[in-house]
Order: sequence, then C-alpha cells, then structure tokens
Amino acid sequence: MLSNEPSKEEAVTIAAEAEPVRFLLISGKPIGEPIAWYGPIVMNTQEELRVAFEELERNTFIKHRKVGR
Repeated sequence: MLSNEPSKEEAVTIAAEAEPVRFLLISGKPIGEPIAWYGPIVMNTQEELRVAFEELERNTFIKHRKVGR
C-alpha cells in the first residue's frame, strides 16, 4: 500500500513467474474532492454517476470535438 505521507519511503515490487506482466502505476497528490465510483466510471457525486451512465446508454458519453469547430 502506498501512502500520502511524504516522510515515508516506499517501494513497489512487481514479480512475474511464468508470463510477462504489464501494469500502469499512477501517482498524484490528493485533491480533496468526493469520489463516486461504479464500474468503469468515476465521478464526484452519485448524481453525476447516474447522468454518466444515462449518457453512456445514449452513446453521448465522452464525445470529442474536432479541432476548429
């Protein structure tokens, strides 16, 4: 487990025996916002999470705009 305490020295060890392994480690400072998480979607509130899943069902969740529009 990694900690947010800067005074602690920490290490992450990954070992694979038979097969190679790939992983992604992301680190950052806490931003002090609430977290609402369900499945693949993370938002700040349950209401935002509900809206996100409605948009996902309508295929309007995360639409990228073309540059210049």
